[in-house]
Amino acid sequence: MPHAQPTPRETVRVLAALSDENRFRIVELLASEHEELTCGAIGKALGISPSLLSHHLAILAEAGIVGRRKNGLWTMNVLERPVIAAQIEVLQRLARTNGKARASARAETEASEAQVAAGG
Repeated sequence: MPHAQPTPRETVRVLAALSDENRFRIVELLASEHEELTCGAIGKALGISPSLLSHHLAILAEAGIVGRRKNGLWTMNVLERPVIAAQIEVLQRLARTNGKARASARAETEASEAQVAAGG
């Protein structure tokens, strides 16, 4: 089943969450794993203090990028790959639209210049 297209607000929230180097590194680590990771495992792998890690994970979770669940004493974290995929689709659409718009504008400019050169 296809996912709903993200709203502009959701896209901005995801991009803002990923704009911090530590948060991006957390996402990279979770992307390289095919399972959930504890906060301790993430902190140890990236050398981030527990309090700073908690702050960053909260932002990533709020943006929908990271899913979190309690498992006894541990909080398990997993990358929400469908959210990332949906955002990539949005960015690809923008890139395609922008390319088409530029090509169209370039063609119009060339046509106008040709008309002026022909004395029209």
